[in-house]
Amino acid sequence: MSKQKFIPGIYNYCDRWCERCTFTSYCRNYESTGKLSPEQLDMNNKFFWDTVSSNFHKAIELLHKAAIEHGIDLNKPMTNEEEDAYEKRESFIKTTTKGHPLPKLCKQYQKCVMQFLKESKDMVNKTRELVSELHMGLKSEEEVVYTVADIGDCFDIIQWYLFFIDVKLQRALHGKLEGEDWEEDNGYQKDSDGSAKIAIVAIDKSINCWVKIYELMPSAEDTALTSLSFLSKIKTLALEEFPKAMEFKRAGFDD
Repeated sequence: MSKQKFIPGIYNYCDRWCERCTFTSYCRNYESTGKLSPEQLDMNNKFFWDTVSSNFHKAIELLHKAAIEHGIDLNKPMTNEEEDAYEKRESFIKTTTKGHPLPKLCKQYQKCVMQFLKESKDMVNKTRELVSELHMGLKSEEEVVYTVADIGDCFDIIQWYLFFIDVKLQRALHGKLEGEDWEEDNGYQKDSDGSAKIAIVAIDKSINCWVKIYELMPSAEDTALTSLSFLSKIKTLALEEFPKAMEFKRAGFDD
């Protein structure tokens, strides 16, 4: 694959669901990790740690190159005062981020969904119901197959984004608290807006799935409505906190 085909930074604001992505052939990150063997993906295997070590060294090389370009001396140690100030600021940002209403709402949503997935027999009951309707001639085999597949897909999507939304919103909050004056002053988009946008995209996909579950599985009505309420609140608050998030242009995806 020619280097020209890669889209720079496309992996920075994606949902990490490579199996469902149509841009893998343009992603340098996927090219370097998507074709790894099972041995290279096994944490108990030497190949895995060799791959991690190789990627780490490459990252260090890029970091040093960028530092030189921006006139930063990475070999200059911080003074005790600078180190103390850094630790205090990081502690403040971490505490403030975790105490923000967004992560708290995300945790409530996660708890609701996890409890539902743990205890629910709705999927089994719905499948039995559809098979029964098939036998009685109320539904065609094609309708049953598509309905079961649709419900299964909704569950997959909801579970994939369940913790992803929280992680991305916390990253967005962390970035905003750190300050992004340099990006604005130099004509770059804010990383916090990009992180918030992909979280909101994930929220919208989750909302669509809960609407389908509500329509297809009446027995899941309470959980579906509660989840939709949480997601709606999270999205509203995220847009208030990051009003320019949806204007952010993600490389490849929004071109």
